[in-house]
Amino acid sequence: MENYLSISQMAKIHNLSRQTLIYYDKIDLFKPIYIDKNAYRYYSVYQIPFLREICFLKSIGVKLEDIKKHIKNRDTTSAISLLKCHEKFIDEEIEKLNKVRASIEERLNLYSSVEEFKDELYRPMVEEFGERRVIFIPFEKEISREELHLTQVKIRKIINKHNILPASEFGVIIKKDKIDKEYIFEDAGGFIVLPDVEYPIENTIVLPKGKYACMYKYGMPYSTKDLENLIKWINNNNYKIVGDIIDACILDATFYSSRSKTDLCQLQIPVEI
Repeated sequence: MENYLSISQMAKIHNLSRQTLIYYDKIDLFKPIYIDKNAYRYYSVYQIPFLREICFLKSIGVKLEDIKKHIKNRDTTSAISLLKCHEKFIDEEIEKLNKVRASIEERLNLYSSVEEFKDELYRPMVEEFGERRVIFIPFEKEISREELHLTQVKIRKIINKHNILPASEFGVIIKKDKIDKEYIFEDAGGFIVLPDVEYPIENTIVLPKGKYACMYKYGMPYSTKDLENLIKWINNNNYKIVGDIIDACILDATFYSSRSKTDLCQLQIPVEI
């Protein structure tokens, strides 16, 4: 047996476990050159380059089934094809991770600014917003806490179907032409802001860029007192409401404390000054 390496020796050379080599043998990926009567596995030194290549391909994330196809018919053409295919996969993964990182950064910026938001509670101001594309679904029933949650579930089903990471901004849109109605939530609905997506998505509307009269407040969207106060402030300053009202949630029920059992939100009303 001087010309053979035991399974333990071969495993140690490649920093693998014996169980890994046993598994590779079972799936017909890398088999021992000889098995004695006691079922001990032995390998030739000439097999080392093959296992080394298998270890390399696995270390860069190539699937074992693809390695198995490649290693049995190995030439420069197949090697280039395998690596180019995997390179494309890695590029797609990097793009996904960059989107995840951007989503995390957005959440971090939002949560880090909460104390500043709280300092501005119930104080009307004018802010500038860029164009936002959102998925909007009208409420099916009269607005309530339950209807808010169920509508968000419907929106997130659309997002999940397209494998999109939603932005942190979500909430309720109230139609401008219903402000003076007895029930202002007619045709209102829930929304979630979309990240930059190149292809069309169902139920998408655009919130235009421009100036918005804003106010941070604790309260659910179906409580209209703060909205009425902001509209009164807009009228007192001779501003003109030019679009639908947005009630954007900043901290939802997952952040409720003993002091607060309502969402921290920002009312946003597009205005012409």
